[in-house]
Amino acid sequence: MEKAVATGLNSKNNSSVESVTLLEWVNSHRSEEEMRSIFLNMDRALKYIHDHGYCIDVFYPTEINVLNNDDKYIQFKKLVELSKDYDISKEMIKEDIYRSSVIQIGLYTNSLNHLNPEFLKENFDAFSQFIPNDDVPYYRGVIQRGASVYYCEYALEKSKRDMEDLEKQLGESNTNVEVNSNQDITNKKVNDLIYRQINGVGEAAYLNIALIPIIILGVISIIMSIVLLTNLIG
Repeated sequence: MEKAVATGLNSKNNSSVESVTLLEWVNSHRSEEEMRSIFLNMDRALKYIHDHGYCIDVFYPTEINVLNNDDKYIQFKKLVELSKDYDISKEMIKEDIYRSSVIQIGLYTNSLNHLNPEFLKENFDAFSQFIPNDDVPYYRGVIQRGASVYYCEYALEKSKRDMEDLEKQLGESNTNVEVNSNQDITNKKVNDLIYRQINGVGEAAYLNIALIPIIILGVISIIMSIVLLTNLIG
């Protein structure tokens, strides 16, 4: 199988992009909310990679990067092409989803270096107390029942159901689902940029994200100049 190294953002032409490993990021961002957020974005990146015909060659927190200290910018460093055989590629995707769940549970429990997958399966209830309550059914399904469901899709479906229940009680609009949908769109654009070497789009089509703050400041400066000029003329 052909291997690919995902260097879209921190290639030689983008040396200004900051990068830390997932393990380093988690060690400095230990709140449940922060960890859940990065795991959701990690899963969105994983689904994106699968949708583009690749899976993860080395699946470990030291081989996953967080770019520019932003949990939306998740970079799996080493990829490999999915098999052309449908059944084999399906198993490869299932294995990625499983390994992702094992890593996330290992990071939640701070036991990754000593975590045996079979022990985890047999003693899941003991580990579940360290996992966000709403996500326990998802991880149980993947670890104990072999479910092949993306975490981000589970979270979105749960948000929809929770919002439907709330609408029945309060009659409010489904704003939370809209936020999640917008998040998915944002992450697709981010992943287009990070994994451009596997989506068939050349580097020239993208701006280095490190330049975005400079561009924003430039636009603000122009607007302020126009406002000042208008006030002076007025």
